[in-house]
Amino acid sequence: MSADARSAGRVPAGTRVRNRLIALAMAEVVAAATWLIGNAAGAALTVNQNGVTEITLAGALVTTLFAGLVGWGLLALLERFTPRARTAWTYVAGAVLLLSLFPTILADATAGTRLTLTVMHLMVGAVLIPSFRRSAREA
Repeated sequence: MSADARSAGRVPAGTRVRNRLIALAMAEVVAAATWLIGNAAGAALTVNQNGVTEITLAGALVTTLFAGLVGWGLLALLERFTPRARTAWTYVAGAVLLLSLFPTILADATAGTRLTLTVMHLMVGAVLIPSFRRSAREA
């Protein structure tokens, strides 16, 4: 494929899927690493929310996968129905990332837990947003 075709947003569907699967896997890795580092550093990783809720590694990984798949689904819909899918998706994803920080920052939890969760959100966003953006079709 020529550089001109790539710059016009004509990435083959198989390549887009592969790149997005790699991005999901990398998001899982950074979420796990952040959770493990926070846990090793002594963060309680519990939140008081109608009782104490423990944030387990499995829970963090499932949540990361769910968020990534929802983002992928939204991007696929935008690619199908809008001419500027890459741009629209990037703005929506950035706004969702910023909004997701409020509950973590304001959580009834220790500072270590809030820091771990905030870093986890930012790291997952730092993987998924640019990776999905690069793989997006643009009209």
